[in-house]
Amino acid sequence: MPALYKYEALAQDGSHQKGTITAPEAAAVEDFLRGQELLPISISAIKDRRQISMFGFLKGADYENLIMFTNSLATMHRAGIPLLRALAVIRVGRADGRFNYAIDRLRVEVQSGKQLSEGMSDIGDVFSGVYVSCVAAGEESGSLENTLDELAVMLEQEMELTRQIKSGIRYPAMVIGAIVAAFFVIMNFVVPRFVTFYSGFDTELPLPTRIIMGMSDFFSSYWPVMLVLLIVAGFGFKKLLNNEHGRLWFDRQLLRIPIIGNLIIKGNVARFSLMFRILTTSGLPIVKSVMMLAATVKNTAIGLEIRKLGELFRQGRDIDVESGDFEYFPEQALHMLGIGLESGNLDVMLREVGDHYSKQVMYTSRQLTAIIEPILTLVMGFFVLVLALAIFLPMWNLIKVFQG
Repeated sequence: MPALYKYEALAQDGSHQKGTITAPEAAAVEDFLRGQELLPISISAIKDRRQISMFGFLKGADYENLIMFTNSLATMHRAGIPLLRALAVIRVGRADGRFNYAIDRLRVEVQSGKQLSEGMSDIGDVFSGVYVSCVAAGEESGSLENTLDELAVMLEQEMELTRQIKSGIRYPAMVIGAIVAAFFVIMNFVVPRFVTFYSGFDTELPLPTRIIMGMSDFFSSYWPVMLVLLIVAGFGFKKLLNNEHGRLWFDRQLLRIPIIGNLIIKGNVARFSLMFRILTTSGLPIVKSVMMLAATVKNTAIGLEIRKLGELFRQGRDIDVESGDFEYFPEQALHMLGIGLESGNLDVMLREVGDHYSKQVMYTSRQLTAIIEPILTLVMGFFVLVLALAIFLPMWNLIKVFQG
């Protein structure tokens, strides 16, 4: 199988030449260089540097690199620069980063005779199926630069949408994590110390102190059991998500959580609208576009409703909002999609739906922070109050004992 090789060679005029080339083996690279009247100095295969993230998604830096790559490729294509030359020039992020390695792999695929979209489909860890389909449609229609421009705008909107959702969830997660960590430290390191101190006095301890001491004894005695249960629960949860019906059940329960479920729904609808628009404007059929997007939606409950939407389009039926087939997809979005299809302005309506629900995500994330912040403050205050009472009430009792 051909691989990518990096070489350094010496020309007849004494200058050093560096570059990359695809070849079945290192000896073929050496023969090629000698045919170009170059003296090989070093030849080394470039190893695959793919790094799979924990959740299988693009990392933030990769997403920004993808946007920069798309903009650069569109500019060079518009300027008439040959594709192979453009792929050799474009560099984003770190020089030795995985994205630049992906660009080198893509250039090798194109150099072997494949179309740009075919080469991208072989690098699925960087270029998603939706991205590849848009590029393929742009190549087929002869408007690749316009498609790349639209893709860059859509990716920027999606990245901003993701940041808004994360910003709404980040603060509550950090506070809850801090409370759990503080509780663990206090139960295992702080409470045992004053338990040893108070146990030397023959006096009854207050109720808050007895509760805290009992919890500390429980955690100290049964932490191995709790650790095992936590590991078992983790494996069980992973198995639940790997099961089709279990994942659907979990995603439905997730959407029923107040505010958070609403945030997830609006975020998915906004992403769907933005991607649906770019696919249809690239020339892909509506039904194929919808079915492709249904497979890329992270929440399976919403993905199931998008598939129902695709079946309606396949059968040529109108969107019936009152049918009860759509439990999570907002009625307003369905109405606007129906109007866009009937009027022939689906592109305009999808843009409106995407912009509207992107703004809704921003408002909902702010609302989430505004509601959860006082609740978490009360929880933290209650936790500190109970702990303070558990520590200081016995001190008052001890003062009375000493006075007596």
